[in-house]
Amino acid sequence: MFTRNGRSGTFYFEAIEVTPKRTGNYTFKSYSAIDSYGYLYTKPFDPLSTTSNLLTHADDDGYSASDQFSMSYPLEGGTSYILIFTTFDAGVTGPFSVAAVGPGRVSLVRNNIPAVTTTSTVSTTEAPY
Repeated sequence: MFTRNGRSGTFYFEAIEVTPKRTGNYTFKSYSAIDSYGYLYTKPFDPLSTTSNLLTHADDDGYSASDQFSMSYPLEGGTSYILIFTTFDAGVTGPFSVAAVGPGRVSLVRNNIPAVTTTSTVSTTEAPY
C-alpha cells in the first residue's frame, strides 16, 4: 500500500518491472473496470517516498469517458523501470491489464514490493520502593 500525493487514504498498488529491448518512446495503457492511476519510476521504487525516482504519472487518458491511464515516456533499452498500477480512489482493488507499445519488445514482470509497516513500542519500568 502507498499514499498518493494530494490524496488521503490507503491505495493498493501493483508494481510491474518494465524492461524495454530497444531505446525509444513507449506508451503504457491500463484496461480495467476500475478507475486507474499509473506511475513510472526509475529503480528503486519506495512506496514511502512516492516522489523519489518518479519519471511520470497519469490519470485518465484524455477521453472524458475513460477512467484508464495512458502515459508515454522515452525509455533506454536494457534498463529496468517500475510501473505502478493503482486506483484513483482509496481502498479499491480489482483485475486489470496493462499494454505497452513502443519501438521494441517490452518485458513486463510483476515485482513484489514488500509491505512496509511502522510500529512503535512503549515500555515502562516500575521503580523499587
